[in-house]
Amino acid sequence: MVVNSVELMWGPGVIGFMIATAFYGIAFGQYIFYLRSFPQDSKRLKFFIMMVFCLGTIHEYALIGMYWSILISCRRSTSLECMTKLPWQMLGVFMACWIVFAVQCFYAHRVWIITEYNRLITGIICAFAIAAFGGLIFYTRNPVDLFGKKWCQISAVAGALCDILITGTVWWFLRPARTGNVRSKLNYLNKLTQIFVNMGLFTCIMAIAMAVLYQVQDGGLGQFYSALPGSLLAKTYLNSMMAVLNARKSIREQQLEVGRSPMELPTIPTIR
Repeated sequence: MVVNSVELMWGPGVIGFMIATAFYGIAFGQYIFYLRSFPQDSKRLKFFIMMVFCLGTIHEYALIGMYWSILISCRRSTSLECMTKLPWQMLGVFMACWIVFAVQCFYAHRVWIITEYNRLITGIICAFAIAAFGGLIFYTRNPVDLFGKKWCQISAVAGALCDILITGTVWWFLRPARTGNVRSKLNYLNKLTQIFVNMGLFTCIMAIAMAVLYQVQDGGLGQFYSALPGSLLAKTYLNSMMAVLNARKSIREQQLEVGRSPMELPTIPTIR
């Protein structure tokens, strides 16, 4: 079979695109829920959330444009120009990079607060995030680079390490043994930890899948397998961030039901 076969080259990416489109619908619902549930959040936070969601919308638009070109405009053409020179693909890659970097910075800020301003841990997380971001933004010049360039592989590994460190840090600093065995707040801590860890694992799985596929894929058709998790990565991070933000509503409602003030739980800082 020829390497420039549309089905073999873009099949994994199309599967990822269809799932990513469903994830975008979920993110849209989460964004509407956020706007209705947290009108008291600061303008700075609202602007940040709006910016990330807009990047997610542009990313979805770029994916639609890319696969329209592949499956419709270039359906009967297997020329090198038609299959590789896709400006939509590069736009999608850049939007995904910015989304992932923005969400990792958001989580780094959460870690900064949860760890009581630990510079070492937060600095390492930021270093991994910058390495993952820079590896794609500054060393990707055309779509082919995504499947074979060394810096793309380094970027995938750095992104996976960043997510692992974020998830592990949140679990470590919010574990019951550290926060004290106080029943009145243990349930809230457990729920908060579960939300953070589950969302962190969600993004970890995607980042690790990217890193692993970069290492095991061969130089032929296997090099396109990483397009599946690659299409999902941005929407995974977007949904993860929105889920963590929206989880505050149910946690605070439970606190109010038992007559406690939301500010009595120091591990849920007010997001500014």
